[in-house]
Amino acid sequence: MRNFMLFLVLSTSIAFWGCGGEGGSSASSAAFQINGNISNADNLQIFFDKMSFSNANNVIQKVDIGSGGDFSIGLEEHPGEGIYRMRIGTKKGYFVFDGSEKVVEVNGSLEDFDLSKQQVKGSTSTTAYLSGEQKLKSQELNMDNFGTFVSSNDGLVSAYLAYNLMGRTINGKTIAALEQVEAKLKVDHPTSKDLGDFSGYVRGRAAKLEQLSIGQVIPVENRRQAKEINFPSPSGNNYSLDDLKGKVVLIDFWASWCRPCRAANPHVVGLYDRFNKDGFEVFSVSLDGSKDRWEQAIKQDNLKWPYHVSDLKKWQSAPAREYGVSSIPRTFLLDREGRIAAVNPRGKQLDMAIEKLLNG
Repeated sequence: MRNFMLFLVLSTSIAFWGCGGEGGSSASSAAFQINGNISNADNLQIFFDKMSFSNANNVIQKVDIGSGGDFSIGLEEHPGEGIYRMRIGTKKGYFVFDGSEKVVEVNGSLEDFDLSKQQVKGSTSTTAYLSGEQKLKSQELNMDNFGTFVSSNDGLVSAYLAYNLMGRTINGKTIAALEQVEAKLKVDHPTSKDLGDFSGYVRGRAAKLEQLSIGQVIPVENRRQAKEINFPSPSGNNYSLDDLKGKVVLIDFWASWCRPCRAANPHVVGLYDRFNKDGFEVFSVSLDGSKDRWEQAIKQDNLKWPYHVSDLKKWQSAPAREYGVSSIPRTFLLDREGRIAAVNPRGKQLDMAIEKLLNG
């Protein structure tokens, strides 16, 4: 009986020693730790959250802060590269982890969190992020020099700063900056879920800009660079959209099976006949799945320009997805610098837009 009681006591002690805070492990045995001291936060709780550009934020762990402000978060493994948040009441502090951190130290006052002034050791990405936040607040970092910051900093750091700087602003300049950040994020974190979420955010902002100016000629300062399209024609020759810079170009997304597209084709042919000699070109992107039907429709509708391309993937068309095309016909009118100057202009609206760009 005495041996059984001793075994029970020892087993209970071992089990208790092996448990940590809610959802985690003890600080001493954790593979990933965030420790520190936060003054004016005695006896409060810290919520440690994973942030997302899609606003799907998740609580990873919550721990109590001691009477002297000390706290410790311990996890059995690193939560992964990404953006994180510590919440204490209404105060929030943000962190960017690259996945290599083991022990992160956070010190400061509760008020520091809203000001991004908490002192952090053990995470170079977070240090860079907090420095960037301070520069944003002092306006030392702004839209004019943000591109330089992106080129010399981590993609996740740049992405969250861009999210904060440009979140409510929609114009051609901000979309171009967001796309630069997206490209950096693809290089620095090609397998990160944050990349997909950020790309979705950028596409949404670009679509919103296009929706605000649909059918109208977009002011020069709000135009964004058109993305490259380079695919084969029915004959097998590859045509590149970038090769047409210097001309006013109508990108026309269509398909042989699309009746509204076919009905609109005679007007496009008329525009080509009228304006081609002045520097106007049509770049047709087909959402066909059959080469024969695509080629037959080109001949039947007398689409005489050479620039016909397709990857023959119908609605899975890579160019269509890149341009956010969800219905056809869908057109994008480019100025001579290759920037999107109008989205889906129709009828006389399209005629007038082409004339304006050719003469402007």
